[in-house]
Amino acid sequence: MTNMSSGIPISKSIPQLLFTSALSTYGLYLSYQNVTRLQQYEKQSEKAAEWSNSAAQRLHKTRTTQTSGTLTLLLSFLTSTTLLVVPCRASSTIVISLANTVALYFARTHMANFWNESNQTRIPFVEKFNEAVRGSEKVVWILGTLSFGWAAASAVWASVEMGWISGGNIVWGLVVGCRVFYMLKLGWGI
Repeated sequence: MTNMSSGIPISKSIPQLLFTSALSTYGLYLSYQNVTRLQQYEKQSEKAAEWSNSAAQRLHKTRTTQTSGTLTLLLSFLTSTTLLVVPCRASSTIVISLANTVALYFARTHMANFWNESNQTRIPFVEKFNEAVRGSEKVVWILGTLSFGWAAASAVWASVEMGWISGGNIVWGLVVGCRVFYMLKLGWGI
């Protein structure tokens, strides 16, 4: 059994952290595209919000869901990248990964309750809006995948730290491999 105050060997974390950093970056890219597309309709939405409480609520929900998704993707990117280069105590690493798990899960749930087929109808001839809806649904999926990844990281890091498993690289290979396989199965040739 290892000492709980020691750091988790970075060699046992590289696949997870690199994949998490890359997927977070892709999510940020999608978020940027979605926000840019939605901003094209901002003035019309604000004008409608002046006359309709429903439109005002939808505009508020659009802004808050896009913000929560983007901020948690940024948090995931910054922490995964930082953990790659800055040595950290094992207990801190586990707490950081648990915090990311919770933040990403709540952001995913927040976005999923608004950006889904039942709440967002595709509008004919408004292609940029429709692309933003599809992109936001992808961001929801990425947030869920990252939440799972950080939860797996917490479990593996805690297990390695407690001495329950020693093949961290093998476990990470399986976790990352499953995530990549699932993404390719969905048709996301990243």
